[in-house]
Amino acid sequence: MASSSVSKSFFQTRSISFPSRSHSKTNQFEQQLYTLRSSQAASTSSSSSVSHRLNSLKDLYDNADELLQLPSNQLLLSKNKHTKSIEEVLSGSLRLLEICGTSRDVLQQSKERLQDIQSVLRRRSNGEFSIANEVTEYLNTRKKAKKTIKKCLRDIKEAHKNTETNAIVSMLKDTEAITTDNFKSFLSYIAGAKLQSQKSSWSAVSKLISQSGNKEAAALISEFDIVDDTLDLLIQKKKTGINVSQVEDMKRQMIKLESEIQDFDEALECLFRHLVRTRATLLNILSN
Repeated sequence: MASSSVSKSFFQTRSISFPSRSHSKTNQFEQQLYTLRSSQAASTSSSSSVSHRLNSLKDLYDNADELLQLPSNQLLLSKNKHTKSIEEVLSGSLRLLEICGTSRDVLQQSKERLQDIQSVLRRRSNGEFSIANEVTEYLNTRKKAKKTIKKCLRDIKEAHKNTETNAIVSMLKDTEAITTDNFKSFLSYIAGAKLQSQKSSWSAVSKLISQSGNKEAAALISEFDIVDDTLDLLIQKKKTGINVSQVEDMKRQMIKLESEIQDFDEALECLFRHLVRTRATLLNILSN
């Protein structure tokens, strides 16, 4: 984790010269932006930190929308509605909606396949059951998800330094940039990483599961990774079978992942509504 002594000046957003009446709202926006940038740099890539940052974007968008409602800012946007900067803001807002939609689709597909496995486990009798088909479907879905995420991350262009002189346009570009950064962190987390345990045994995966209860270790482990590895080893062991204890470990981890997916989806749903609202407000201003 990065040191908490990170220099504020490094992350400090540029001073935006809004009319004096909006000075208080501008200060709120800049503080929220600074907080998000600092959190992005200092936090780990754990589930809780990624989810917290997604949820924190809500306040930034609320404040951005308040600034958009000010007549002075609406006048500035109307006067510049045919400029390249406005075109960039509009295309950027559409791109964020597409990324958010893709993220939610990936989560939903993984959740559905996860629930299929859990359904079979609940129906098992006398300790005899086969979930090979469901596990294979889940792993195939995850492979497709990782390809989709890889393409999405590749298509997300690195944000250029914001040199915009129009105050309200600069604010919109800063909002897009920090949202994009958070999407990149989120997508990287759910894509997971190839664990060192891939070529080892069930005991190695069990160790990872036990480590996830440790706060420091959990910061370095994706729940998606653990479930992926667990189910992959399950397929490898289908001839020799797994014991009751291993089944229970697997069930607990899948329940934990499903809960995590639900938290992510709720955060994304809220963010999606804010993205839609901000774009609609902007289009309405520009159409007048």
